[in-house]
Amino acid sequence: MAQDTIRYGSHPDQYIDITRPDGESRWSAVLVHGGYWRSKYTAELMEPMADALAASGVTAWNVEYRRPDQHGWAATTSDLADALAAVGSETPVVVIGHSAGGQLALRVAADASSPPALAVSLAGVIDLEKAHQLGLGDGAVENALGHPWSADDADDVASSPRHRLPLRVPQVIACGHDDDPHLLAISRDYARTAIEAGDDIDEVSAPGDHFDIIAPQHRLWAQVLAAVEHRVAS
Repeated sequence: MAQDTIRYGSHPDQYIDITRPDGESRWSAVLVHGGYWRSKYTAELMEPMADALAASGVTAWNVEYRRPDQHGWAATTSDLADALAAVGSETPVVVIGHSAGGQLALRVAADASSPPALAVSLAGVIDLEKAHQLGLGDGAVENALGHPWSADDADDVASSPRHRLPLRVPQVIACGHDDDPHLLAISRDYARTAIEAGDDIDEVSAPGDHFDIIAPQHRLWAQVLAAVEHRVAS
């Protein structure tokens, strides 16, 4: 495997660590870490997945970005857009986000002028209204947005994948049976509503918790990867 880093902005957090396979790349995975949009969580969370993907013949683009607790919501949103634009790939691009990164992955996929081949939410916080109402992550939604989520705020609505369906991007929506029951319910409701809205959705739900879903050795991630591989190959 070969590793290098590119920058898509001047701030120290505006970078992408790229892990390339030894041979030809079959597709590219753009990885977006979670952590309830808080700066103490970094792209290091996705490094094991990046290494495992590269070992299987996939180029992994592990994105770091400015988190809104220190830089504001607009900075986070623009960073994801700039990072996706910086990904250079002649193979299919799949955006994969975990937890809060699931929200970011689906939003950037929906916003992109050249959408990725597939967007993947892993235990994603993909209904900001519900997550705010439930107080998930000790008020993480309000902390990230800088105010309580509001259906009257156009950017709040644009930031919540559940509220802008259909996204018109193929998606895999996954969550483990042993995750936070609220996150599991959010994923299930989202998948059902997205299908009703006309989006092309694969739903993956199997035993495993919030971090099993990003653990390369865990069966839950293996099931997600199988769904992604099937999509990319078809």
